[in-house]
Amino acid sequence: MSNHHSTVGRWLKNARNRACRRVLFSALMLTSACWGLAAPPQIDNLVVSQLTKADFPLVSGRSVADVWVDPSDSKTVILVAGLFADDVARVTGRRPRVRMDSPTKAKMCVIAGTIDNNRAIRDLIKRKKIDVSTVEKQWESCLIQVVNHPLPGIDKALVVVGSDRRGTAYGLLEISKQMGVSPWYYFADVAPKKRDNIIIRAGRFIQKSPSVKYRGIFINDEMWGLRPWAMKPLSPEEGHGIGPKTYAKIFELILRIKGNYLWPAMHEGLGGTIPFNYYESNKVVADQYGIVMGSSHIEPMLRNNIRGAEWDREYPGEPWDYLANKAHIYKYWEDRIRSNGKYENVYTVGKRGKDDQAGSEITPPVLEQIIADQRTILRNGVNKDFTQVPQVLIAYTEVLALYNKGLSLPDDVTICWPDDNYGYIRQLPDEREQRRSGGSGIYYHLQWLNGASNAYTWLSTTSLGLIWEEMKRAYDYNARKLWVVNVGDIKPAEVDIEYFMDLAWNITPSSKSEARRFLMQWASREFGERYSVAIADLMEKHYELNFARRPEHMVMQAPGSTIKWDWFSLVNHSDEAQLRADAFEKLIKQVEALYDSLPVERKDSFYQTVLYNVKCAALHNMKVIYAQKSAVYGAEGRASAAEYALKARNAASEITKVINHYNTGLVTVGSKWNYMASLPGPWGGQGRQWDMPPLSDFDGRGGAALGLGLEGGGKDSVADLSSYTRGRRFIDLFNTGQSPLSWKAITSEPWLKLDQTSGRFTSEQRLWISVDWNRAPKGKGLNAVVDFETNGGNRRIRVPIFNPALPERDKVIGFVESHGYVSMEAEHYTRKQDRKGAAWQEIEGVGRNGTCMAAVPSTVPSQTLPAAILASSPMLEYDIYLFKAGEFELDVECLPTHPATRDRGIRLAVSMDNSPLEILAGRGGDVIANLRHVRTKVRVAEPGAHKLKIWMVDPGVVIGKIVLYTEARVDSYLGPPESFRRVGKQPS
Repeated sequence: MSNHHSTVGRWLKNARNRACRRVLFSALMLTSACWGLAAPPQIDNLVVSQLTKADFPLVSGRSVADVWVDPSDSKTVILVAGLFADDVARVTGRRPRVRMDSPTKAKMCVIAGTIDNNRAIRDLIKRKKIDVSTVEKQWESCLIQVVNHPLPGIDKALVVVGSDRRGTAYGLLEISKQMGVSPWYYFADVAPKKRDNIIIRAGRFIQKSPSVKYRGIFINDEMWGLRPWAMKPLSPEEGHGIGPKTYAKIFELILRIKGNYLWPAMHEGLGGTIPFNYYESNKVVADQYGIVMGSSHIEPMLRNNIRGAEWDREYPGEPWDYLANKAHIYKYWEDRIRSNGKYENVYTVGKRGKDDQAGSEITPPVLEQIIADQRTILRNGVNKDFTQVPQVLIAYTEVLALYNKGLSLPDDVTICWPDDNYGYIRQLPDEREQRRSGGSGIYYHLQWLNGASNAYTWLSTTSLGLIWEEMKRAYDYNARKLWVVNVGDIKPAEVDIEYFMDLAWNITPSSKSEARRFLMQWASREFGERYSVAIADLMEKHYELNFARRPEHMVMQAPGSTIKWDWFSLVNHSDEAQLRADAFEKLIKQVEALYDSLPVERKDSFYQTVLYNVKCAALHNMKVIYAQKSAVYGAEGRASAAEYALKARNAASEITKVINHYNTGLVTVGSKWNYMASLPGPWGGQGRQWDMPPLSDFDGRGGAALGLGLEGGGKDSVADLSSYTRGRRFIDLFNTGQSPLSWKAITSEPWLKLDQTSGRFTSEQRLWISVDWNRAPKGKGLNAVVDFETNGGNRRIRVPIFNPALPERDKVIGFVESHGYVSMEAEHYTRKQDRKGAAWQEIEGVGRNGTCMAAVPSTVPSQTLPAAILASSPMLEYDIYLFKAGEFELDVECLPTHPATRDRGIRLAVSMDNSPLEILAGRGGDVIANLRHVRTKVRVAEPGAHKLKIWMVDPGVVIGKIVLYTEARVDSYLGPPESFRRVGKQPS
């Protein structure tokens, strides 16, 4: 076998051109079955640009191959064959005929169907024209093969054989995607890529079964966009809800992103969505598209119980209490199973209270009886062997607590483990739970509404790296039966939804996030390869900036507290608030430049999937930050306060313009998405999220008068400058009056530099001060001064300088203390040691600076004893140079992840130099800030070189940054920027 591969490999390598190589490759594929070779693991590059004799011309010149399906096959197969034909027309302008009679003489044709229900396919199997042993009896698998002379009178066929109805559908739609039809052609108006010909590469290709069995979305809080859009521009005839016309579009999208499962819209808010099953056709259309229906954590047995929905309509005024009203609740469930039991469903079991609340009567024994009664209903209405009926318990909020108290759950019921609403999975199955026949699933959030100001329902800002880190961990813990993600209105979460579904379909064994790869491939597919790098860079920065704080959380008011918006420091770390505003302003310029450069047919899809998210998040941050500056500067008497108020108002106005363009001004589809884009609310405290913080319109009073704002917040001294970091500090000259202010500055030393030394302004001017380190004298406690002379008064400012002779900057190894701290990004370790199959691994696309370190694989055993940690745990080591001795605070900044299982923790161990290991437990954390501080005190005996070591105790710890504070920390949301470090050769 290996000799055969080597020989063919040499042939392929030595082939003179691409066409020759493809002929040889096709020969290899066609003979693989004879030689017993494994099928290729993936089906990339099915569509090729040059035709060889072995290939299949789906469309060539004026010739278009017919698509043959068996009339006795699944309705899903027949429906998707029509979608496939439509896709060919979208790409080439020529639509294949979809035929359901017996294949007759045809030069070229597509034969599509399932193994059991297509007569032509069964004949091909019988005559050994195709071998389906790899896909037969598999879940949603597919064989795609070009077959010569498949049937009498037919020269060549492209055979698409599904193990089941969705397997066939996914095979056809995979070809559609590769020939140029995006899964988002309708829901994001991605223009199909035009081709004159469609050539399918010869060979035998297997689309394997998915990584996760049930993969779907939950449409939730649909009252802001999806329902108004469905009610008005799309299908006003369907009334106050989401009916079959709307759901047909949603079901098609789910199929195209290789999903198979849906929790339908269910929200009562603002008048109430008509329940899914109150449209008689909805369940029928779902079945036609092959979509498995389920229901959310408050909707057992496919029943929508939220206020104003099915229970209130059918049993008005009656208690939703199983102990007090069992007969009617039982019948209520029984009626739904009687009407829907013949369709493919996953039944949510259990019970919660109405309106997403805990059920007051629910205890473990009561819940056990409820589930037993529900299984009786399923036995009578679906299958006498109810263990074969897919059932799931959604262990959300109090249900998880009931389960952990000892709820006895039938072994065949899937446990669906929830995240904490912010993307961090609360709990995963332990070894015993992983062996359950029902398996495990995950309920994940890309948006969340709870009626308070910590909801996030507007934009899509969950980083792909976080999705990967959590879902890969879930997969490794055998949560592979069902994944469902709360997507709100679907739009504008297109990118995150597809990434989530991509992982569910085919999660790779890699221990490193592949978010960058996905973004590049997605951008190339949607907008062209020339744009892929720029769009991936843009989206990565969007996720990174919003990881620190989502736009929805820039203005918050917890119940009973005052409203807060001033998160970022105006005086420390180079004005971190302004740096954030500048970074967002840069993103706006980049996203607008990309939009302008795109061809007109790509602009609308880019606006919906990229620009809307990026620009709105940026504008909202700028609005709040400039409002903060306006209020603070007004209180300080700065004449510039009114200018910042205007900036804040302009940003708010621009958000409205972006929303209006989305709704009614798209360049190719006009008002197609009218009502989809909005600022959600009001809902509880959520409406305050878009409030304009208090503004000051103060623009000066009286004659010119000088004021100073200094980095560090001092009155007459800026924060110190260090020869190691070699940064700069700002000095704000501001006017409290309305007359122009003229100024000049004189430095006490020739090596002290100002970017400007004189000027004239009306409101304010920011100066930057730095040092020419080649000329500055050596010393730890140097001081220089700057004198300002103005027509509004004179001031002197002290500038502390830190420029020790040793260690030399170009010789020291590791991180060097400056400004009262050593700040280290976790991935910038000096060395690391992997042990016993465990390693610290970089995770890209997650964290406040885009990269974190996590111990992998996530299933390795916890190590809790010092000796075991030293022997078996992976270790990170950081070289540090300190100028002080003493007891200092060590702050390990982590993601607020949860312990994987109940018997684990979120712990790590640290040691400074050779001190005994200290095990630190991660507790609490701020999911709004995506941050958990793990802190301790470390003692340093003397200045000089030191080594900080960090060991894994539990997998699941994800580290972003490590800060050793040698002085009191200053006010800052983001913490100190990374310290100077020098990388040198180190012994391992």
